[in-house]
This record gives sequence, C-alpha cells and structure tokens, in this order.
Amino acid sequence: MQTRSTALLVLAATAILTPAVAIAAEQEQRSTLTRVREGGTPYDPNQSLVPYAIDVSGARDMPAGAGAFTAPNPSLVSSPPEYSPTRGVLFQYGSSWNTVVTACVSALTAGTVNDEIAYVLVANQTTATSAASAFSAAGANLSKVVFIIQPNNSIWMRDYGPHFVFENGTLAVVDSHYYSTRPQDNFIPTLVGDATFGVSTYDQGLYYSGGNFQPGPGRSGFCTALVNLDNPSSEGFSDSLVRELHDSFQGIDTLHVLPQLPFSVDGTGHIDMWMYLVDENTVVISEFIAGSNATAISVTNNAVPYMQALGFEVLRPKAWNVGSTHYTYANAFRVNNRIFIPVYGTAVVPGGNASYNDEDADAIAKWTAAAGSGVTLVPIQCSSIITASGAIHCIVKQVPRYANALPAAHLSAPSGGVVLAGSVQEIRWNATDTNNAALASVDLAYSLDGTVWTNIATGIPDSGAYSWTVPVGIAGTAARVRVTARAADGDTVMAMGNPFRVGPGTRKVYDLSTDTGVGRFVTGTQTTAWSAASGNQLPVTGAVTSANYTAMATSNANGGITDTNRYISPTVAAASRATHVFRFRITESPASISELRITWEGFADRCTQAELYVWDVARAQWGNAAGLVGENRYADSWAGNRDEALTASITADIGSFVAADGTVRFMVYADRVADETFHDFAAVAVTSLTPSCTGDFGGNGVVDGADLGVMLALWGQSCGACVADLNGDTVVDGADLGALLSRWGPCP
Repeated sequence: MQTRSTALLVLAATAILTPAVAIAAEQEQRSTLTRVREGGTPYDPNQSLVPYAIDVSGARDMPAGAGAFTAPNPSLVSSPPEYSPTRGVLFQYGSSWNTVVTACVSALTAGTVNDEIAYVLVANQTTATSAASAFSAAGANLSKVVFIIQPNNSIWMRDYGPHFVFENGTLAVVDSHYYSTRPQDNFIPTLVGDATFGVSTYDQGLYYSGGNFQPGPGRSGFCTALVNLDNPSSEGFSDSLVRELHDSFQGIDTLHVLPQLPFSVDGTGHIDMWMYLVDENTVVISEFIAGSNATAISVTNNAVPYMQALGFEVLRPKAWNVGSTHYTYANAFRVNNRIFIPVYGTAVVPGGNASYNDEDADAIAKWTAAAGSGVTLVPIQCSSIITASGAIHCIVKQVPRYANALPAAHLSAPSGGVVLAGSVQEIRWNATDTNNAALASVDLAYSLDGTVWTNIATGIPDSGAYSWTVPVGIAGTAARVRVTARAADGDTVMAMGNPFRVGPGTRKVYDLSTDTGVGRFVTGTQTTAWSAASGNQLPVTGAVTSANYTAMATSNANGGITDTNRYISPTVAAASRATHVFRFRITESPASISELRITWEGFADRCTQAELYVWDVARAQWGNAAGLVGENRYADSWAGNRDEALTASITADIGSFVAADGTVRFMVYADRVADETFHDFAAVAVTSLTPSCTGDFGGNGVVDGADLGVMLALWGQSCGACVADLNGDTVVDGADLGALLSRWGPCP
C-alpha cells in the first residue's frame, strides 16, 4: 500500500477565463453530439446489483489457429492500465467544448519538466491553426503538440479512440465498434494506428465504448453490465465468446462486470462515470449524496466491498444529479505523476457554480488521499461539458509509454500458412525503443528449419515493411522469418514469426474476370437475421449483373461509396443485414492443394463490421478456416470507411471446404442492419507445392500423417489419376499403403 500524503495541487491556467468569455466560447462550439448515443443507451432494470468476475484465461487453451479471429497472439498481448507509464494523450479539437480541451492540453504540455505529448485530432489544417493559436495563448508548449488531421465527428476520444495494447512489448491498436451514426469517429482507431503511430491494428468484434472498460492489475479488466446489452446473446455473443474476445484481443484474464447505473442517472452506462483505478492498490468510487437514486446508491455502495476484497483501498468523492446531469469526480485521468480531475465550483477554477465549492473541496481531499506522495492534481473546469454526460476522462486517451531500457520487436508476417518459392512476400514487423522511439535499423533473415539463417536484408530503415522476393527452389516445412532491430545506442532485439511452409509449386487464381455465371457466381442482397443464413449454403439468391461482375474483377476502386469500380449492393431493409454469397468452382483435387486462400476486398457502410465466412461442407455450416462454425465464427472481419482485404487461409482439412463438384463457397455478412456493402474484388487462390518425393501429396517435404489421411480418404476408389494411387493400378489399396509407409519420413 502506498504511503498517503498531501498531493500537489496546480491550477489549469487555460481554464482561468472570465465566466462570460468561457460561456460565449462554449456556446459557439457546442455540438449536438453528446456522449449519450442516439436512440438511447440499453439498460436492464432487472440487472443484478452485485458485481461478479469472469475468468477468461481458459480461452487461451485453444490450439494454435483454432481461434475465429485475426487477433494478436493472446499469450503476447496485454492491456496497460492507465496508471502505467504514459507517453502522451490523444485529444480531439474543433467540434465542441474547445476550452476544456485547451485547458487539458496547456496543462499537459506547459513548461519543460514533463515530456508527455498532446496528440490532437483535427478535421483540417484550418482547425489545427486555430487550435495552435488557442493552445499557445493558454500557455501550452507547442513543441509537445502533434496534430493529427483526420475526419471526425465528436470530442469523445475515450469512447471511439483506440484501445492500445502491447503486443510482444510493441504498441498495437485494437478497435471495437462505436456508434453507427458517427462513422468517422468509428474509423479513427485504424487511421491513427496506421498513419500516426505505424503499428498493427486489429478489429475486435465487440460493440462497446472505451469509457466502459478499464484495464487493471494482473491482466484484469473492469466494465459494467452494459457490455452484455451491447453484445447480446441473441446476436451470438455468448458469455464464452465475450470472454474469448477480451482475452484474444486485450490479454484480459479476469473480467470484472459491475452493475450499470440507471439511465435516468447516467445516460452512458459507462464505468468511468463512477469508478476510476488510481493505481494497482487504490480506486475512486463515487458516493451518491443522500436523496439520490436508490439504485445508483446500491450500485456504487456494493462496489466498495467487492473492490476491497480484491485488495483495493477505496476513496469516495461525492456524486449527484441535477435533472439529467450527472455530476461526478470519478471521470478523471492519470498521466504518470499527474492526475487531472474535474471541478464544478468557482473557488478552485473560475467559470463554474459557486454552490459546488464544498463538493470540489471534498473531492480534492479524497483525490489527494488517493493520489499519494509525489502526485500532482490538476483541476479542470467541467461545469459546461458535464451537461453532455461526460467530463475529462471521456475526451482523452492515454498513449502508453514503452519504458523498458532494451527495445522490443514483433514480426507479424509471414507467420504461418504457405509461401511459394519465387513469389514476393511482404515482411511486416513493429519495433520500439524506450519512450516509443523508432529503431535505427533492422536486419531481416529467413531459415528453413529455425536453425540455419540466411540474410534477406541488413541495415535497412525501421519502416515496418519490406518486400521480399522468396528465393527460387527453397523448401521447408518449418520456415521462419526473423527481424533483428538495432537501437542507436547499440542495443538489439530479435523476433520471429510463426513457422510456415515454403517450396516450389504453382498458384492458380480464380477471380471474377472470366467464367462468371458459369463456374463463378455471386448472389445477394440481404437476410433478415443470422438465423436465415445459419446452415443454409445459399441464403440469398438474387444474381448480380455482368457489370457488377466486372466491377469485382479487379482491385481498382479508390473513390468513395459512389465509386462505380465497386459493386454497390442495393439498399438494405431497415431490419435486415447485407449478405452476399460467392461460389467458385475449382479444378484441383483437394488432395493436391497445399493452401486454399480466399480473398474479398471491400467494406460496409458506416463502419459496419463486414465478416467473411467460409462454407464448411463437412459440417454443413458457415464458419472460419479452422473448423469452428456458427455466428461470429468468421475467418476475418473489417470495420472501416475504405477497402480492406479479408482473407481466409485454409491449409488443413481442405477437403472439408471443397464440395463434390469442386465448388468453394464464402459469404460476406454485414453485422448491422440497414447498411449496404461495397465490393471491389473477390478471388480464390489455389497453391500446390511440388511434392518433394513420392507420397508427399501435400508437398511439405515429408511423408507424414497428412499424406496418410489423403490416402485413406481415397481408399478403395477406382481412378485413373488418383494422387494416392502410387503403383498406378487405378485403385487406392493396400499396395499403395505399403508404398507410402516405406517412404515414411523426410523426403531424400
């Protein structure tokens, strides 16, 4: 337990405006986009008022490749708590409550003692110029301000902003789903991750705002029961799936679910409106004043013994309602040794309501006790913004600081699957040094067995990507690529991807440039619900036109949603979901295929999650590439405002995904009602590695159980060209089995 002593208190200089000036500025900038979602926040009046914990670590026991998602490796990912080292803070400026943002930015960056960066999202350069002028006038140090120019809708950075995680020690971004009516906000995490920080980004198939999630100590996380209402079981979100998503994407082993405040008290349903984790030992929980809503009192009071049982010391500043406005002091945020707290009176920071001076004083005393020695409190006037159901925690997102002395690296591609010798592969990695610094240079190398390494490139810039021409003629079943990153001070770090198969062979691509309406078909447009698609290999039957086939034949769209180089699906009914089925007939025998790769490129309207499913013939159901089937068991997903390639790489049990007539089916399903989809390209690629020896049907350089499985699948068949008919007598029988076993093991 920390030793408690008086925390330092400083005034936010930019908040010291005369009340008249402050009010005028707020009225000029005020937006209709409050923190409460359009249409209302879900609330269950029959919810349990007692918190509970869910242990999610068991989700990690799945075998490699069995997960349904393109996600970080859960054993390598972690969510840093807000009290962890922080490199900077994300803000948005320009839509509303600019004086509050200015107060936070100036207090964060003023002077030379602290080095944290204010990353400020603005819609255009004009707004950036205006913001810089306001920040400078308020005392900000502009050398520590970085502007990010991207289209956006609102100020509520906490809710739509990126969920930062560490992936094998390097920064990555996880993107959950935000309000459909604010698609530009919804897309910010991917844009910021790609363009600003240059890190890996992952689409987490959960709908929840960042204000309803706080990571804690020991790989724990805290949220309210809103997570279950946002992701209902009727949409396939079982408890086990919600657990698995938190574990896979955010490294949360134990998720603590606390009750939700009534909608009449708090319109957001978020945990950050009444609880804040100060450090690994201390938590602030609101204490509603006498006469407040009885459920709100029970929710917050019941959380106290629960958190105490977890080992936390609990401090309780006051909370109350005036009409629909929920006044809270828990909506604060920490940046290293400073904690920014909201105030509403006039004695600490001008511009508020003098009748709240006593509450401000009580809150400062509680926060002083919670903060501990050496921590500075920074009060920010929030009397205007709190009317929109949010304060300062709602408008910021901390960027974690990599604090280790030695650098870290992570290699994300190639990692698994099949690589064709002689092809061009993109190597992707991420590396970081102390204070999130880039590395001076990197070396790249490959190995066919994980032991002997051959250089690919040395001393190249730490760009995060490199086009590698795979040498002709190499082959291996456990090939790897390695990145060695070198810091300016000489420190090095090394990372490897997962093993992949490599060798000579052929790759045939089936796209929509030929054979459409004969061997390649696309049908759509919508289904009423997942139940209409479940177990139905053709849930939509409307055929697309020849012009639409042409639009999907090449990846050439680069405009907006009206770009005719895409197939734009028809208007989707208010209660239906855009659904399209693609059928490609291939000529290769499943036994001869090393990898079956499905690619779809496009997106869905308003950042709706577009999901790619593959038809599993053996299980008669839609699923992923690893045999998991059913709703939300997609192979890949994407939620954005631009084209992205969704892929499914099938390297095992390929026969389960190819029908008797050679047809491979996949489905693109938009997981939100009334939003159309935009299709730019679709294809199926068949890769067949050249067998290294007789009996090596899969071309992996060894005669093994996979080859035995191929033979047994063809057992007893009479055929003139069966791959498993090793002695050429037109039947797969015991003689062929004997020949196979005699060649068992690595090829010569």
